[in-house]
Amino acid sequence: MLNPATFMGAAAWELENESLSAVILPAHGGKVASLVYRPQNWELLFQNPKGCFKRAERGDDFSEYEACGFDDAFPTVDACSVRIGGREVQYPDHGELWSADFTAKPEGDTLNLHWQSPELGYIYEKALSLAGNSLICRYHIHNPGNQPIPALWVCHCLVHCEPDIRILMPEDVRQAENTFDNDWLGEKERKLPYPMASGPRGDIDLQCMPKDGALKYYAASPVKKGSCRYEYPHSGLYAELRYDPNKLPYLGFWATAGGYRGDVNCALEPANGYYDSIDNAQRHNACPILGAGESWTFELSIKLDKLA
Repeated sequence: MLNPATFMGAAAWELENESLSAVILPAHGGKVASLVYRPQNWELLFQNPKGCFKRAERGDDFSEYEACGFDDAFPTVDACSVRIGGREVQYPDHGELWSADFTAKPEGDTLNLHWQSPELGYIYEKALSLAGNSLICRYHIHNPGNQPIPALWVCHCLVHCEPDIRILMPEDVRQAENTFDNDWLGEKERKLPYPMASGPRGDIDLQCMPKDGALKYYAASPVKKGSCRYEYPHSGLYAELRYDPNKLPYLGFWATAGGYRGDVNCALEPANGYYDSIDNAQRHNACPILGAGESWTFELSIKLDKLA
């Protein structure tokens, strides 16, 4: 079923079947604000600590807003300046989409979202639906202009944490790269063995949440398998992200245990580039370009189910 709803004071659409319910906020970047496993009334996503949503504009301070649920970070994560067609364009912190007001069009049990960037001209579309225990997100990004657009797409899906949460990257990941200076992982760009590593504060299991602070790392090379997951032993559940690793070959992990605004959440982040800003991705020779007249099409799903 797909029905209009209200969520924390914001206009919403709710998808629902026997297994899941999902709440989407078109005017707040098309955010998935809630994803519940109905048999246990169990919420996967980190919830809005402010208790209500306020409209943002392009370039607003991301940290002053909700920073919750499942957003798409595009065309960057970190704020950066990019040269396109002879002009300098500012890409905002966490991209343009989180502040975008999407047009929503229900079609059967699918919610179609559409937005065109006034600054860059690309057309961003996603279709959300439920299939059994999975939320299916289908993406189509088109550049109708005559200039290529350097663009990172990063899954920014913040989940809630339980004390025994386990964060599992694909089995082939053996090394991670630290993305910013911190006292858990050390200096930015430091390479670390995965999953057991050591830093300034001693040994750390990268499959667990840090005790405090914040950290972020990426698998140091492209992943071979498009699957990563969270396990919640106390609740007896898991959440698995599935996608095409040829479309999203890179995988990051963000965690805050109070280090960012006092929030406690984490996010496995499949991505198409390496990593987080255009200049950094260009330096790593891993910056995708959405060419003039070109389109990108891909899919990502989130499955919630009981642990075996």
